[in-house]
Amino acid sequence: MRQPLPPLPEKYRLERLRLDIGRRRVLLDQVANQEELLDELIAKGENHPDVLDDRLPYWADLWHSALALSRFLVQEGEVVRGEAVVELGCGLGLPGIVAGLEGGAVCFTDYLPEALALARHNWALNCTGPARFQLLDWRSPPADLKADLVLAADVAYEKRFFQPLLELFGTLLRPGGRILLAEPGRGIARPFLDELERRFRLNKSLLEQRWNDTTLAVGIYRLQMPAPGTPRLENSDNPRNESPS
Repeated sequence: MRQPLPPLPEKYRLERLRLDIGRRRVLLDQVANQEELLDELIAKGENHPDVLDDRLPYWADLWHSALALSRFLVQEGEVVRGEAVVELGCGLGLPGIVAGLEGGAVCFTDYLPEALALARHNWALNCTGPARFQLLDWRSPPADLKADLVLAADVAYEKRFFQPLLELFGTLLRPGGRILLAEPGRGIARPFLDELERRFRLNKSLLEQRWNDTTLAVGIYRLQMPAPGTPRLENSDNPRNESPS
């Protein structure tokens, strides 16, 4: 039985963002006192389990990749109404929320319960229907977690995650399913992307995304597993220098 998520602790000070994602208006609360969270983690000492596991509060902020992936979902009409959508490392939950507004049946997943609590809070700001919120360790996914569409924004930022993610992508997808991966051009991610290209049919689009006075070219990788016995189609790039939203 899945345990209920705890409410978001009062120590998190929230600030509200109002975002225009294509035709969608989204309200999103992010954590305003992120530096305090980092100081709190450091104060636990280098041998504390949270420090050894690198439980940095990345989840508390909004990132370029989440914005770009959300825009792509709306612009390309990627979500099929009623299909199972799983967001990996959801953090604030923006792509999953947009997928829900587009008609998907969304399961938000993250390694940290506080991230899921904030994603649930943000879902309630925007959506009236149900969603699932599930703790997930990429190294040991539950066998019953399956998706028609997997959303992953900026997940390839540490080498130790690469192999678990590759295996997770293979086990999560239902036949005919697809993955949308947003990656902001981190050099460390290149070997991971090369391996994805070997395993999946891959199409890449490039979206310019402006956020916090910075513009990044975010790659959106659309991945599908080739059907057994079929030749792998040539992978392609689709560069699109679109105006930031």
